[in-house]
Amino acid sequence: MKISTCITKYLEQDNVEYIFGIPAGTCSSLWDSLNDTSIKPIITKNEAGALYSATNYADGSEKLGVSILAGGVGINNAINGIADAYRRKLPVLIISGFVSRWQIGKGAIQELNTEDIVKPITKFSKTVINPDDVLCTIKNAIEIALTPPYGPVHVSIPIDVQMSNILNTDAYEFIKSSITDRYKLSDMASLNYTKKTLLKAVDLINISKSGLILVGRGCKNLGNKVMYLSEKLEWPIVTTPEGKGVIPTSFKYNLGSYGFSGSDLGVKYIENEDIDCVLILGTSLGESATRNYNNVLIKDRKVIHIDWDESELNKVFKVDLAINYSLNEALDLLEADCFKKYTECVIDNSILNSPYVKGSHTCLSTRLFLEKLPKILPEKYHLVCDIGEFMNFVFKYLPISDKSKFDISINYGAMGIAVGGAVGTSLANKEIKTVVIVGDGAFFMNGTEILTAKEYNLPIVYFVINNAMLGYVEHGHKYLFDRKLEGLTQERVSIKAIAEAMGIKALTVTDLTELDMCKELIKTTNGPLVVELINDGSEVPAVADRFKALNNERVNKEVSK
Repeated sequence: MKISTCITKYLEQDNVEYIFGIPAGTCSSLWDSLNDTSIKPIITKNEAGALYSATNYADGSEKLGVSILAGGVGINNAINGIADAYRRKLPVLIISGFVSRWQIGKGAIQELNTEDIVKPITKFSKTVINPDDVLCTIKNAIEIALTPPYGPVHVSIPIDVQMSNILNTDAYEFIKSSITDRYKLSDMASLNYTKKTLLKAVDLINISKSGLILVGRGCKNLGNKVMYLSEKLEWPIVTTPEGKGVIPTSFKYNLGSYGFSGSDLGVKYIENEDIDCVLILGTSLGESATRNYNNVLIKDRKVIHIDWDESELNKVFKVDLAINYSLNEALDLLEADCFKKYTECVIDNSILNSPYVKGSHTCLSTRLFLEKLPKILPEKYHLVCDIGEFMNFVFKYLPISDKSKFDISINYGAMGIAVGGAVGTSLANKEIKTVVIVGDGAFFMNGTEILTAKEYNLPIVYFVINNAMLGYVEHGHKYLFDRKLEGLTQERVSIKAIAEAMGIKALTVTDLTELDMCKELIKTTNGPLVVELINDGSEVPAVADRFKALNNERVNKEVSK
C-alpha cells in the first residue's frame, strides 16, 4: 500500500468528510488516493479559497478541516488562509507536497522550504523525509491541532515518499481523533486550582450590586448558557464584533455590540452606568473588541476574565481574576453557584441605535439594507461577513435572530475571506442557507469561488455591495490625511454580468424596494445566487474607531478634551 493511500485512509477513519485544495504534481499521489476512500475532494479556484473554506468548515462543523496543496507556490498562495486559521484558533491540517528527496537543493520546479515559511502561523510544521515517520507525524499533527487552543498544522511530504510502499501496514495504528472534548487540563492539580479560582469569581459576583457581561467569539454555541446566567444575575450583555450573533438581538438583556461600531445603547451603558463588576467571557480583548484598547470598559470596576487560552489573560488589561478554563464548564458552575439577584434592573433595548437620518448620502443605504435583510431571508441561515467598510454597518445595525448564525474574522481581517470561504461554511451547515455579505473590492480578490459553489451546487446567497471603490480606504484617507488617493475609485464593473457569465443566477438592486423580489428567488434557487447592490459609497461608516486607531495625534487630542 502506498503511503499516500495510508494517509487518506487514516483521515477517512478519522471521520474526515472533505478535503479542500487544488491538485498539483508534488501532491498528486495524495489526491489520487482519495479515489480509494469516501472522502469528497473540494477543488477550489485558488489555494487561499481552499484554506478559507477548510477553516470555515472546521468552524461550522467543529471538526478537523483538511487541505492538500502543492508545496511552494500552493502553500504561499494559501498564506492568508493559514494565518486566518491561526488567528481564529481553528483546527486545520494542511498537507503539502514537496519535490522528490533526490531533487532537494537542486532548484527543482516549485521547490521551496515551506516548513519554515509557515512555522510562525502554525502550531506545528514539519517536512517528513523518512517514509517510516509519515503516519506518526500526521497523527501527532492532528492531535496538536485539536489540543486547545486549536490551530492549523502543516506537514510537507516529498512526492517520492508519498508514492513509496509500506510493507507492513499493521505497524501503523489508525486511531480516531476527536474534537468532542473542547478543553483539556494537564492534571488534577490544575483542575482543582482553577475551580478554586472560579469559586472566587462566584464570590465576587455575589457581592457585586451591578454588573455587565462581555461576550466574545469563544462563547459560540454557548449562547443559551450565557443568557441563563444573565437572567439570573439581571446583568446586561454586550457582544464583541466577533461575538455578534452568540446572543440574539431580541434577548431582553442584550445591549447590542461593543467595540468597533458598537451599538449606541451598549456604548452609552458602558461609559455612563455605575457598574461594579465586568464578567468577560471568551474574548482576547483585541483592538476591535475594546475600541482601540480603551480602558473605559474596566476602569474602576472589578473584572473577571475567563478564556480557554491562557495567553489571552492579562494580555490587554490586568484583571482581578484571570481564569483559564473551559467556558462551557465555567458557565455551568457560575449558573449553579451564583445567587439569584433581584436588582430591579430595567433595560429598554427596543432601540439599540439612534434613528436613521438620510444625511447627505445619495445612494442605497447600507444601514437600511441590513435592517431589512432578515425579513427577506429564511428563518434559519448562517451569515458570514467579509471585510470592508460595510462591516461597520453590520456590527451596529444587523439584527440576529435566535435561529440564525453569524461569523466574521476581523482580527486577521483578510479581505475576501467570507466570499472565499463560504463553500466550507455551506458544507458544514447543509441544512440551512449560507449568506455572504461582501464588498466589490473583496469580491474581486476571491469572488471566483462562487464558481466552486456552483460546481458543487451549494445554496449560498452572495450580497455584493458594489460601490466601485475601496470605500474603507477612501474614507480612511480622507479622515487621516484630509485628501484622497488616486486609484481608490474605479469604473463600475457589473458583478451581475460576471456571475451570469459563470452560469450563476444573479440580479441587481438599486433601490431597497427591489429587495422584496429576492425573497422568492432565495427560496427557490438551487445552487448559488448573487445579489448585486449598487452603492456610490457616500454613506459614511457608522463610526471611525479604526481610523482613530491609526492616528495617535487625533486620539490624544480627543482624550485630552
